[in-house]
Amino acid sequence: MNQIATKSIPMLINHLQTVFAERSRKNPSYSLRAFAKSLDLDSSTLSALLRGKRPMTTKMAMKIIDRLEIHEPLQVQKLLMGVLGAEETPQAYSDIDLDSAEMISSWEHFAILAVLELPKAKTDTTSIAKRLNIPLGVALECLVRLQKLGLVSKETTQWKLTGNNMSTPRNIPSAKIREGHRQFIQRAIDSLEAHSVEQRDITGITMAINKKKLGEAKSLIEDFRRRLSAFLEVGPRDSVYRLNVQLFPLSQENQ
Repeated sequence: MNQIATKSIPMLINHLQTVFAERSRKNPSYSLRAFAKSLDLDSSTLSALLRGKRPMTTKMAMKIIDRLEIHEPLQVQKLLMGVLGAEETPQAYSDIDLDSAEMISSWEHFAILAVLELPKAKTDTTSIAKRLNIPLGVALECLVRLQKLGLVSKETTQWKLTGNNMSTPRNIPSAKIREGHRQFIQRAIDSLEAHSVEQRDITGITMAINKKKLGEAKSLIEDFRRRLSAFLEVGPRDSVYRLNVQLFPLSQENQ
């Protein structure tokens, strides 16, 4: 996920301060080091966070919420908002060139990356293929491509993420990237018949708009995608989902 820096103290920091105070009241010898250990953080990192000397990142926020065993959706969302609404730091993602983006444009590549994020998933090639219901040869081809780009690595028979994030080019015409989007849209269509309404949410809205605001609208959509992704990734992860957001014209120009 993108790293997010904060300009003001987010609610999660206030919550950490409250939890630390409550534990200290129950146990006067409870130390910052012990609190940091419970959160799987270095004590100096936690100290800097609590004093507002270090920015909270989305990844760190999700880790802390998980370690605090907070899983109630509304509470998670409330604690994340101060972090996710802050200014982004651009170094979280490395841009890849158009040729590389086209090489991994098919839906299977991104689905494989998501499978490798599941803590309990089997990560050998055969298990990945079965999990996504794709041919073994396709899974292997995609994994090798991802390996060449430095996004995955292999240890014996198991694949794992390298931790390198990527950002694909935007607003650049590409037939292969269009095909990748088409594949995802087709899978959304297939989901209408394959999955129950409890498993999916396919809705939309039709509106009359001011076209001059489209650039800003795209930025809002991008922000929403990242907020929702961060929210859903908190807690035990057990499934791979795809979010498609489509904004497109229905009317002809000036007709």
